[in-house]
Amino acid sequence: MVLILKQELDVEELERDVQEIKRIEQEKEMLDESVKPTKEKIKEAFGKSNVSKWIITQYGDEVEILKEISKTLKINLSEASDYINQLPIEPIVAEKNIPDLVKELRGMRRKLKGDSKIQLSKGIDYLITAYEDYVQKSLDSIYWLKPYQSGFSRLGYSPSHIQKLHNIKDGETRSRIIELCCKMWESDLEKKSLDYGTEYSNHCNILTDSKKELRKILKGIPHQSIRKSKKEMIEKSVKEILCNNQGLSSNEIHSRLTDGQSKISTPQSISKMLMKLDATKVDNEYYLVKPLIKKDLYSYVAGFIDSDGFITMDSTTAPRVGMIATGKRGKAFFQELESELKCGRLHLDQKVGENNRSQHRLNFYSQSDIGTILDKCLPHLRMKKAQGKLIQEAIRIKKFHKKTDWAKPRLQEIFKLIKYENWKDSRGQGAKEFQKYDIDPEVVVKYHDNCKMQLMDSIESGVV
Repeated sequence: MVLILKQELDVEELERDVQEIKRIEQEKEMLDESVKPTKEKIKEAFGKSNVSKWIITQYGDEVEILKEISKTLKINLSEASDYINQLPIEPIVAEKNIPDLVKELRGMRRKLKGDSKIQLSKGIDYLITAYEDYVQKSLDSIYWLKPYQSGFSRLGYSPSHIQKLHNIKDGETRSRIIELCCKMWESDLEKKSLDYGTEYSNHCNILTDSKKELRKILKGIPHQSIRKSKKEMIEKSVKEILCNNQGLSSNEIHSRLTDGQSKISTPQSISKMLMKLDATKVDNEYYLVKPLIKKDLYSYVAGFIDSDGFITMDSTTAPRVGMIATGKRGKAFFQELESELKCGRLHLDQKVGENNRSQHRLNFYSQSDIGTILDKCLPHLRMKKAQGKLIQEAIRIKKFHKKTDWAKPRLQEIFKLIKYENWKDSRGQGAKEFQKYDIDPEVVVKYHDNCKMQLMDSIESGVV
């Protein structure tokens, strides 16, 4: 950024940079507005007070807080983590952070006089105000410390301290820091109402000791927690490359690293990193699917069933659920999926079509496996939710009520309903399926009204 040109100060450019910082902050606020409808749900879940009032009272382990939000809202942990504020992005002007830029501008100001010096001083004040706002927003993002900021302010604000505080996830350390902040606040408040003497001195000592202990805790947090090592930077780059380009070998990944990273790494070291990242290896090609699956297992399964899976019944009214994938990536996905689910039967490398492309299937045959999968996936299903509910009803009939006089007719209705739901949007093949199984859509769609779930509830509870 050029601030002085031909002995004249360009303050307008400085103001434009400050306006750019404000524009970025406004875009972030607009992004927050986009998730506002979802946040309304959490307001209802926690009562009349909104989520911010609830979460600032929580200072335990962050994992437990996320589980509580997830359980109450019935959302996955990834969605729950959206309610934990992240540190705002540090404002950068001309590839420099604001403290460095202010230092440089103050050096330039010494060479100026008159109006130019006054204008530059105003520009520096704009930058300092923007940075103060950034620091305060960073401190506000630490939800568990928000009620105790007045106590923490006795220590003084430091961006590195705030970053370390943001990375504290365990409840024990959080509790100790809050206790020290309360001590500092109380001692500072008490000594203001006292004259110089023994009691005043005692409160000064408490304040000093609390500051020392708080600094000691922050000093004990390694800088690596806020500054990544070279190895971590390489791991991050490897992960990003593989996430964006699945199915690469370690040599190909190594060739895509920056010159600096490729010089201090080898394909062998990258291969070891990929194993630590839980990458799946298929024919010397790596796929990073396990972290995606673990992130929200049953939501992922439900999405796969909706897009490339099936929920159906065979002619003997036996329920069937399965998924189909192709290629090496599909093979890697299903291998990890079967390992995580610990159920189902895997069929790999089935040759189909004229090109003999490999097809892979993960099918579920037993009623217990199907019941488990549907119980956990049904809340996440979108396109095949109706079929899932019908299969649940059929399994319950077969398991507990198959000897009743209405069981067999209802199972036949469920069979036709599932065929109808699976083929109603397909005109050509759908008409053939309807003809094959003697399905009249206008009649079959009314079978939904014959659901026996309430009747089975009554029988099992002893009401009927």
